[in-house]
This record gives sequence, C-alpha cells and structure tokens, in this order.
Amino acid sequence: MSKLDADRFASPMAGQWQSLGEGHFDHLRNKLRWQMLLVYAAPLIILAAYFHHQYNVTLEQGINNHLSSLAESQRNTVDLFLEERVANLKSTFASIAHEQDPADADLVIILKELQRESSTFVDVGLFDNDGTQLAYAGPYPRLQGTNYSKETWWQTLVASDKEMLISDVYLGFRGRPHFIVALRRRIGEDSWVLRASVDPERFAGFVGRSHLIEGARAFIVNSAGEMQTITGTKTTPGRFDALPSRSSKVVIVKTVLAGKKQLAACAWLQQHDWVLVVMVPESRAYAPLGRARIVLTSILAVALFLTVLLVFRSTRIVVGRLQKADEARERLRGQLFNAAKLASVGEMAAGVAHEINNPLAIIYEEAGIMRDMLDPGLGGKYDRDEFDERLRAISEAAMRGRSITRKLMAFSRQHEVEIEPTDINALTDRVIGMKTEEFRVNDIEVVREFEDHVPEVRLNPNQLEQVLLNLFNNARDAMNGPGRIGVSTRFEDAHVHIDVKDTGKGMTEEQMEKVFFPFYTTKAVGKGTGLGLSISYGIIKSFGGRIEVESEVGKGTTFTISIPVGRKLERARTHQDQARE
Repeated sequence: MSKLDADRFASPMAGQWQSLGEGHFDHLRNKLRWQMLLVYAAPLIILAAYFHHQYNVTLEQGINNHLSSLAESQRNTVDLFLEERVANLKSTFASIAHEQDPADADLVIILKELQRESSTFVDVGLFDNDGTQLAYAGPYPRLQGTNYSKETWWQTLVASDKEMLISDVYLGFRGRPHFIVALRRRIGEDSWVLRASVDPERFAGFVGRSHLIEGARAFIVNSAGEMQTITGTKTTPGRFDALPSRSSKVVIVKTVLAGKKQLAACAWLQQHDWVLVVMVPESRAYAPLGRARIVLTSILAVALFLTVLLVFRSTRIVVGRLQKADEARERLRGQLFNAAKLASVGEMAAGVAHEINNPLAIIYEEAGIMRDMLDPGLGGKYDRDEFDERLRAISEAAMRGRSITRKLMAFSRQHEVEIEPTDINALTDRVIGMKTEEFRVNDIEVVREFEDHVPEVRLNPNQLEQVLLNLFNNARDAMNGPGRIGVSTRFEDAHVHIDVKDTGKGMTEEQMEKVFFPFYTTKAVGKGTGLGLSISYGIIKSFGGRIEVESEVGKGTTFTISIPVGRKLERARTHQDQARE
C-alpha cells in the first residue's frame, strides 16, 4: 500500500489556489526592498568607500610629495647659502693672508665687502692663536680684545681638524642670538681665526620666504631640536622634538605643537648638522581631502537616495502587479470553485430527482385517495380523521421535498468566504445526507465513525463541504457499483482529521503522483474535469492544513484531511469583495 503527502507532488499551480492575503504582500514588499537595497546599495557603498580611500591615499601622497619637494628645494637653497657665506669668508681671509701682519687688516672694509655679498652678516673679527679678538668691525666695538678661548665654538674649532666651523645659535658676550662662520688659517708661524657672525632673524627670513604652501613655515633646528632661525625679540630659541634620524632623504613626520596637529617635512643639511623643517597645519595641508570627502559623500548620498527611491518604486510596482495577479487568481479560484460546485450539482441531479420523486409520488397518491373519498359516485365515505391523516402525509412529503431542494440550493449558491467556528462532525454528516439517496441507488454503504467531542475548527464551511463532496464523488466513481465508503473523524496532534475510505479499484504510484495536478483525471472523457482534487488541495492549504492519499491497486483509496485547531485565519478575499471595492 502506497501513501503520499500531497505537498510533495502537488503542482505549483495547485498550491496557488491559496489566497496569499494582504499581510503576505506587505512582508514580501519589505523583504524585497531590503534585498534590493542590499544588492544595489552595498556594492555602491563598497565601491564609494574603496575609491574614497584610494583617492585619499593618492591625494595625501601627492600632498606629502609636494611638501617633500618643497623641503628638499629649501634645503638645497640653505646649503647653497651657507656654502656662499663660507666662500665669502674664505675669499676675505685669502686677501688678509697676503698682508705682512694680519692684525693690521682693515676689518671695516672687509665687513662692508661681506655685507655687500649678504646682508645677513653682522660683524667680523680676527683672532690670534690664544682666542683673543685682535681686530673687530661691527656694532659691538667693546668686543675687541675679548678672549674667546672659553667659548664652545672656539674649543670645538681648536679640537677639530677642520678649518671651518658653523656654530649653533647662541647669545655669547653680546647677549643677542647669533651664529658664526669661522675659518682657521696658518700664516707664517701663527694660527689665525677669522670669524663672521650671522643674524638669525635675517637668516630666518631667507629660509622662510620661499615656501609655496599657504599657512606653512620653514625653519632650521639643530640636532637637539633647538631653533636656529629666530624671529622677533626672542632671546631663547624654541624647540622641535619630532626630528627623524639623519637621512639624505626628506622624511615626513606628524606632530602636535601648541595643541594643533602639524605635518612636517624634515631635510638634513649637507653643510652642517642642522635640519630644515617645512611645517604646515594638517587641517590646511589636507584641506583638499576634506573638500573631496564632502564632494564624494554628497555624490554617494545622492546616489543612495536615488537608489532607495528606485528600489521603493520598483518594489511597489512589482509587488503591486503580483498582488493584482493574486487577486485575479483569487477571482479565478472563486469561479472554479463555483464551477466545481455546479458540476457537483449536475452530478447529483439524478439522485436528487429520484429523491424528490418519492415525496411527489406520495403527494399524488394521497391526493387521489382524498379525491376518491369526496367523490359520491365512487361510494366513498368522508372520514374526518382519515382525511386529516392524508393531509398530514401530503404536508410531510412536501416538507421533505422542500428540504431536499433547499439543501441543493444552499450548496449551489455563491457564498461569501467567511471564516467561522465549524463542527466537523455535523458538517460531514450534512454532506453525507446530501448524497444518501444517490448512494442508496448505487448500492453504496456509508459507514460513519465519528469521534465524540472533536473540537471546532475555524474555516469556511461551504468550502469544506465542496472538498468532502469531491472526495465522495471520487469514491463513488472509483467503485463504479456496490461498495462501501468509510467516513471517520478524530482529534490528534492538535489537528482534526477526516478520513474518507472507499473500496474502489485504487491507484498506482504514478497516478498518485499526478492526482492533485490540475486537469488530471483517470475518468473517461466527459466524466470529469480534473479540477476537483486540485481545488480541494488549494482549499485545505488555505485552512493551513494538508491532504494525504493512501492507496493500493484493487483494494481502495483513503484520503485524509488534517486541519489545525486554534489557527487564526484571515478572512479570504473573494471576487465579490473585489467587486465591491
């Protein structure tokens, strides 16, 4: 014996008989919107983030390269400046060496020549081997005769093998910031030192006047981070502590000065142990990044807005069309349901006609007897009691006929698809009653096995009547003569089950797999539409239930309907509802 769950083999078309309902389309619309937003917006956001990152990296690299190029150019300029100052001093010292006594040199003329070459020179002095300034020209004449042997720059020069020295900025005997360029030469038996001091403020102007980035400033620091270019009235150099290790390449560093983030390009000088720093606030250096970020964000926002607008519009159109298709399908479902009912009414016509003929025959017979009783020519004698009995028989027969026609009309008329609590036992018994005479004529025995206290189920009674009527008609056709139909109800696993079992010819495995397909029938041409079980499947699915079939060739078939108890069903939409709208 083979058993089959309809859900496994029912065609998609059969499943579509179930109305989806308004809530389903709201859920579908929201789900579709999120999925489309994910499909369209996610790649857009990822691409925007990628290009934004790449653009930022490229732009930042470009800004850093520009700052590095500027620092390298300024470093070369400063190196050249220092080389020229040393060359100026060497040229002057060479002219002094030709004199018999360097102490007799006119340093005033020499200072004028140096200042003609560069206005950064402040003064010039000539020192003997002991560190005493023998000759001086400049704004501090009191320095002549001063011994510098204890000064750091003198001790550094004497201790080294080099003939040239450029010092850091210091105050010295004059009490003002300056740095010196000193040369040492042997003239005759003595060692002489020519020293020229440079104004750090003018030097600072030279260093910082060529920068190309608005808001940037350039300055020189020594290896300890102390400022060597001083502006204004400062007497103590400032500091820059973010120095990189010595390198021939320009190094970009980020630091914080006075609570503000700064971007600095550091380039070590070749002529001296100094570092040229070109520094600019990060906010100003990366201002193009901020503008680009605003532009890209605006473009992304507009694109996302248009995407969301397109998605909402598309989903509204698509789901609207699906909803209209569902409504059209629901109207078709109602039409097919009513057509199936009319087909069932046609199939019941012969049995109903025979059942109506019985009370009509009784009425005709009783009326004839009453007419004979009232005909004097027949010798009849009027008997009040017997006359009343005949009238009662006629009335009962008429009421029986009316009951039959009312049942038929009630079943065949179009009903609103209303969901209501339904007594399954009473409904099943009512459908059996509609087929009683037809089964009697065909010598079919109906065996009822109803379980007591089966709970009510919320569904549409008229639709369930149609399902049971289809199953009873299929059972009758399967037996094609005398047989037995067993109808049972039971409550099990939170479901009410209805079993319809016949003793017909049964079905093969192949027939069972197709039995719920629309327009599939095993009956002869003209004997069936093939829609009964397909419609029945859709109706039971709309109740949230299932229908199973179990069959064995030559022994019969059992259809089992299972309907959940306590399930809240929405009122199904019908073509009458839509017509009213």
